Amino acid sequence: MKIGKKLNLEILQKYFQIHDNVATLKLVYDTFSELINPNFGDEKIEKLNDKLFSDIKEAVNLLPPKYKLDLQIVIKDFGDYTLEECENIIKQNIYLVVYETIRSNNKKRVGGWSLIGVGALILLASYLLSDYNLWFDLINISGTLFVWEGVNMAFLERNHDTKENVLLARAIKDIKIVKE
Repeated sequence: MKIGKKLNLEILQKYFQIHDNVATLKLVYDTFSELINPNFGDEKIEKLNDKLFSDIKEAVNLLPPKYKLDLQIVIKDFGDYTLEECENIIKQNIYLVVYETIRSNNKKRVGGWSLIGVGALILLASYLLSDYNLWFDLINISGTLFVWEGVNMAFLERNHDTKENVLLARAIKDIKIVKE
């Protein structure tokens, strides 16, 4: 088992600087504008495209659970942006991602409970029509499927997304923007 841990550490050290269970990773981008989604929002606040967040998620997924991630976002050319504006844009986009996650979880919960309700009504109807064997079986199966999908949507999918975001939040120790 120790050989596996040593090999994992050697592999991780090729991509991260590791010191005391803190892995430092530099994400290097040529310009800050390559992170901006130009088709979304207005001039007051920019929306980042998915590139930065997917890079961060990929880095967190590579690390063992006991490691924290110290992330350094290196921007070679800020263009028309200042360091403070970049930090504000990233902070606002993190809030937007949290908002999207909460909203998605609420939709899944409402949709799941709706399917459970419809399934329960269909199952009730199947027992009222139990004298008709074929109809009883068809209605019973469809009601069971509605309930099954509703439980999956209301509890399992929503919990998976929440766990993923909690792991992401716990894994990140610090995020810094650095000009190269």
